[in-house]
Amino acid sequence: MLIAPIALAVALLFAGPVAPAAPIVAPGATPASGMRAARKPPLSAKPVSLPDDVKVPAYKAGPLPFHDGERLVFQASWLGIPAAQARVELHRNPKQPELWTAEVWIETNQVVDLLFRMRDYLRESFSVGTLAPHDMYIRQHENRRFNEYRVSFDQSANLVTLVEQNHKGSQTRKFISANPSGPISGTMMALTQPLAPGGHLAFDVFTGGARYVFDFAVGRHEQVSVRVGSFDALRLTPAVVYESSGKVTSSAHDTRLWVSADARHLPLRAESAAFIGTVRADLIEIDDGANSAPR
Repeated sequence: MLIAPIALAVALLFAGPVAPAAPIVAPGATPASGMRAARKPPLSAKPVSLPDDVKVPAYKAGPLPFHDGERLVFQASWLGIPAAQARVELHRNPKQPELWTAEVWIETNQVVDLLFRMRDYLRESFSVGTLAPHDMYIRQHENRRFNEYRVSFDQSANLVTLVEQNHKGSQTRKFISANPSGPISGTMMALTQPLAPGGHLAFDVFTGGARYVFDFAVGRHEQVSVRVGSFDALRLTPAVVYESSGKVTSSAHDTRLWVSADARHLPLRAESAAFIGTVRADLIEIDDGANSAPR
């Protein structure tokens, strides 16, 4: 599933699972051995909290690097062969102007459709001022598999509710989180933070079917060339500190992200090891939104 781990960088739309990391621990706490994983809670389970030794910082949003109506397009390739495309659009919510609404479409191309057809969609709304997530909808349509996910964020109760629906019925999972993020709200928050080599960012990210705590290590400056230009970029290495479904542990991949080193922190490229070769997602188009409208 490509849409699940996109948390914290738009380029992660194509990143896939990432390598385990040491837990983020509170001062004086004893780190757990290895990455913490949990089975999916059963239907209507008691809300699940993070382990005591996994702590997620609260960040204050800086200036947003994108504006109303802007669109970014990424192209994913495998072994140098174009395989899929993702389109990300950001709009002020016309019915609730205090919210941003971001939409993401991911589609494989006609050649790849013969082997694996993907038509995934994500919509997330989050606060204009704080970037706190409000609600999210995900439609996952891959080959014959079809799932829908609805996620609500109750900030006052520190409660995140995930509802999954498919041909088997409906399942609800609940989690306690003081600092939750959705994939896009988390991405936006990360891109508004000051980034410098040697730094770290950590986020508690909820997708349709699971919860991930990601740690992002900020690495060295590198030159990156994509279709929209050449950039001085920062290399980020994401790792999973905790995940709720237990699936990432068995299929960890080497993943790297690059964002521009300027104030905008534009997502430029993501690379992730595949079973054979490497999957790469590059930024290929930026539309300032002058002729676009909410959908």
